[in-house]
Amino acid sequence: MTLEEIKETKSWVKNCTSILLDPKNPNPFPTPPFATNFYNNPPQFCLGREKYEQELLKAILKSMESPQPQLIRIMGKQGIGKSTLICWSAKKLSEMHPVPIIYMETSAQSEDFNMRSLYRQMIDKMEKSGFSEQLLINSIKKFFTISKENQTLYKQLIEQFSNETIEKLIEDSNFIKNKIFEEEFNSLLLKVVNGNAIMLTKFLPFDLSILLIFWKAHVQNPDALKALNAFKGTANFDGYTVETDNDASKYIDALLEFIRWAFDETTTTIIIFDHLEAGISQDKEAVFSNLFSLLLNLRQKKYLTIILSGTLDAYFTFDEILQEDQRLQLDNWSTTIALQTLEPEEVIEIINKYLMNFWEQFEDSPPPAKSLFPFGMNSIKYLYENHAQDLRRTLKFLYTLIEKYRKNRKLEYIDNFFKAFRAFRQRNDLLLSYIEKKELKTLILNSPYHDEEKNALILRKLGEFFKILSSHPDYSFIKHVSVSPFGMSVEFLISEKSGETKKLGFLTNISATSSTMTKNAILRAHEFLKTHEVDYLTWLTTVKSQLDIDFGTSKNSHVHVLRKSPLTDLELAYLSFILFFEDIQERAPNIEEIEFILNKLDLSPLKLKIKLTEILPTEEDLNLEEMEVKQETRPVQAFEIGPEEIKTAVEKYLKEKATTYKKIISSTTIKEIKMRLNLDIHDTQWDEDIWNITMDLSKDMCKKQTPKSIYF
Repeated sequence: MTLEEIKETKSWVKNCTSILLDPKNPNPFPTPPFATNFYNNPPQFCLGREKYEQELLKAILKSMESPQPQLIRIMGKQGIGKSTLICWSAKKLSEMHPVPIIYMETSAQSEDFNMRSLYRQMIDKMEKSGFSEQLLINSIKKFFTISKENQTLYKQLIEQFSNETIEKLIEDSNFIKNKIFEEEFNSLLLKVVNGNAIMLTKFLPFDLSILLIFWKAHVQNPDALKALNAFKGTANFDGYTVETDNDASKYIDALLEFIRWAFDETTTTIIIFDHLEAGISQDKEAVFSNLFSLLLNLRQKKYLTIILSGTLDAYFTFDEILQEDQRLQLDNWSTTIALQTLEPEEVIEIINKYLMNFWEQFEDSPPPAKSLFPFGMNSIKYLYENHAQDLRRTLKFLYTLIEKYRKNRKLEYIDNFFKAFRAFRQRNDLLLSYIEKKELKTLILNSPYHDEEKNALILRKLGEFFKILSSHPDYSFIKHVSVSPFGMSVEFLISEKSGETKKLGFLTNISATSSTMTKNAILRAHEFLKTHEVDYLTWLTTVKSQLDIDFGTSKNSHVHVLRKSPLTDLELAYLSFILFFEDIQERAPNIEEIEFILNKLDLSPLKLKIKLTEILPTEEDLNLEEMEVKQETRPVQAFEIGPEEIKTAVEKYLKEKATTYKKIISSTTIKEIKMRLNLDIHDTQWDEDIWNITMDLSKDMCKKQTPKSIYF
């Protein structure tokens, strides 16, 4: 970077810091509680969901062409972006076609799932979204258009309206907007309709009463308020009343046909039941039973798309309440879309978009390297993981953090892993998460130290750990710790009675570039064994150590080797934690933290002491294959597993099952993947991700999917 570029960057950082810290300016991130709603809080954008968006739009467009209603079940864990996907897709569709969108939050009250309640919701949402005005204008335009094709009707219209007026009503929507406020115009229009009711009933594809009540409710006339209340289903006017579910069902049929007619059959009606998990209430049996009955009734309607959106738990609860034949009815009718968790790169893109929208208000644009200011790319990835890959929680945290900065009048630039660890970590334990594991592994392999310097520093830091323990009463059996640039030795008291001791030597060979034991590592091993008389040896290495080298001295020719296999990625991360602990935590480790980290490296002093009492064969008798360290098999914490590992396991599982099984189910699949990943069976953290990934990856190889099953 040139001196001029450095100056420009400093100037920009100073300027944007003052803007971000100004409480008068809006927060770049959504205000909590952040919940997408089609009417009150529509999404500004939808990134990383293009595949699902196309799938959803394809299913909706299908219902424009076919009278058979579509049922789409969208599933995914909370905060994954289901509502954003639905509302954004609906918004895009409404820009292409005149589509009534009935967006509803799932109710926990069973009485809300009947036809009468649905009818009222439909009318209310049409009014709220402005679709009613579109429908009014188009229906008047359509009426005058078809009237020109009927001589009897057109003759009566000509008597009431001039030919010029009729042409404008057919061609000019703005002209209609003005006319509906003229009581005389509306009176003449309704007079023509009432006078030709019998004839209109014969060629209109819907109940004429829906057109009359709708017009009377939305044009200037003395009875508009009464008509509107009746149309909303809360009153009786001119025989139009919605008192029973049968009334509501009849008028919903008429309304759907009326909408199709008004827009030349280029539309469909979308009904959305979002947040299905709200139905998991004390009254869940009644709620989901009534919802099922409502869905069956809607299946008899025409040109309709129903979208159910909820978590895996919601669908499982729904299925458990239904009878087998009821589940089959829904399974055979529906399309299922399972949302995978957003990739960290996609979350970065979303956060970057929020920030860009923010800076646009100030006619400013950050340098590319500072587009996420005051955060770094890896910091955002880390923050996202620490909020269980929940986008909503991540955005909420960022909003709160900006507010905290403003309150304290100080902004922290979180641009590296060390700062992110301190600022974003939600836990106090030292159990490494997936991204922490990756970051720490990268740190130790790509550290600024030369390999020789790095290996020596690891030994020194490891020696400090053992020295701290040796000063504690519980570890009085650690008698001496010696560290040199070549290796480290720890002397253990084996028997209090006899005073017998054993020495364990530690050798390191950590390299990002070499795939075999380096010459320097071998030379260090020779030098260490010449100067340290040890009984046992263990390697901390990234490659398979060479045990068949001649260590040279007779006194060390029978050294027992505890470990020669390479460190796993997780062990390498914990070794890195030893190296960088004070940089990350800004303090020295305590006894409990040292115990935890050493145990993760299988270097627990208590366990080592036990191993040193075992009788091992001499090196000459060793079988190299048998000497591979048998790692203790135990469930891995879910924190240490990431999406990539789950995808790999699922892909392999699907390839096996797709050719030999006709069907796989969620519970068995989740259990099998957990076993393959050595995860705790009882830890449910990844359950929903495992099944959603399975659903997504199996789309091209299966015949049918349901929320709980995949058929091959």
